Amino acid sequence: MKYSLIHGKELDTTLIARWHELRMATKQYQSPYYHPAFTQIAADVRDDTRLVVCEDGGQVVGFLPFHRLDALHARPLGLFLADYQGPVTASGVRLPAGPLLRAMGARYMGFDHMPQTRQDFSSYAWQHSRSQVLDLDGGFEAYAGRLASLQNVKQAGVLKTIKQMERKLLRERGELRFTLQSFSDQDYEQLLQGKSAQYIRTLGEGRDTFAIPWVRQMLDQIRARSTADFGGMLSTLHVGDELIAAHFGMRAGKVLHFWFPWYRLDYAVYSAGLILLKECASHAQETGLSVIDLGRGEQPYKTRFATSTVALCEGAISNPDLLRQAKHAYLRTRWALRDSSLGQKIKSYKNNSHHNKS
Repeated sequence: MKYSLIHGKELDTTLIARWHELRMATKQYQSPYYHPAFTQIAADVRDDTRLVVCEDGGQVVGFLPFHRLDALHARPLGLFLADYQGPVTASGVRLPAGPLLRAMGARYMGFDHMPQTRQDFSSYAWQHSRSQVLDLDGGFEAYAGRLASLQNVKQAGVLKTIKQMERKLLRERGELRFTLQSFSDQDYEQLLQGKSAQYIRTLGEGRDTFAIPWVRQMLDQIRARSTADFGGMLSTLHVGDELIAAHFGMRAGKVLHFWFPWYRLDYAVYSAGLILLKECASHAQETGLSVIDLGRGEQPYKTRFATSTVALCEGAISNPDLLRQAKHAYLRTRWALRDSSLGQKIKSYKNNSHHNKS
């Protein structure tokens, strides 16, 4: 195997064409995070974006985009924005950790959203999780049938609840208006402001993701590329002229990744966020979407809507392996403290302090 290191901005038309060939050959790579445009946008806003191009027998068989933070550390592309990580390769291609890290010019790379099917990485995992997925193949009614069948009921509970909330909202507040693909700058800004307030309210001051310049630049560029092949998708829910819920996600082909949902707190009693997601699912077929990926996590709304899951893992590769082992030992100590009675007391104290300040 031959490895070449290039800057993210050096992706040319030949490499992009080959990348698309590899993507389309494997279902796992249909996520927009594995689209070359995501790497190109990351390279535009972060100069540390690099690519390892893998060749075998004179043919390109894989790409690994990443951020080279310093001479020791690398991080998967997109850092904390990425809900899927890792290489795009031809079927059966495995990337040994040692040679790969040498090609990257790094000693250590952690990952936390790696598909478990990537055994060259998952064999180094120390935690496992899953991404929740809505299978919309055949349209919304087919999806609703699958969901009900999984729950062994005539109608899925979440869809029944949403119908009740929609009637209540219509009766008490007015007519609902949903837009699957909105191009409103005003609605986009209101969504970002709402999410910023949510981050600050739930995580604390200084934890606003959208206050980080490169994050905002990346989202703006993704939104500007609103095409069926790749781009941003802003979906909105209004009552009259009032925006009560919105979502900004990223799509590639038939897959929409549900990324940044928001709803007004004064509409929480109407389950505005659930109505928004249901509307996205029921209108998805209009633009050729057949999958909505809700991302990693066991939040109740995700498990209530999902019809399938994608297994993910968290861990690290390093050279020497002692670096990974040391990090794992440190994390085991932290997890043990977190789950101990002392850890629970500390968590309770922090939560009470946060509520008192707010």
